[in-house]
Amino acid sequence: MDELDKQELPNATATLVLGILSIVFFCCYGIIGLALGIIALVISNKSVKLFKEAPEKYKGYSNLNAGRICAIIGVILSGIYLLVIIIYLIAFGTMFGAMGGWEELMEELQNLE
Repeated sequence: MDELDKQELPNATATLVLGILSIVFFCCYGIIGLALGIIALVISNKSVKLFKEAPEKYKGYSNLNAGRICAIIGVILSGIYLLVIIIYLIAFGTMFGAMGGWEELMEELQNLE
């Protein structure tokens, strides 16, 4: 079977695009990049199974593989970024609360009225 007779793997291009976008959008509080990366990994699973069953029938595995790698990188970066933000918010909230900042803030807001 020559290269012209082979079918394109389903969702190979979509996986590549979503994988790249997951890296691009990891800095949006980690949520968008994480979602895009997970979606890319989920939709690529069926294509990987199809290719492993009959590799001679399909082309485009390099796009699929590159998309999966980008999606994994995007998920890792997004997860780390989201974790850093959560730790920062917990630390800042604890510090602000320990200084009595909440009471002062509420008093200032009441004085504004």
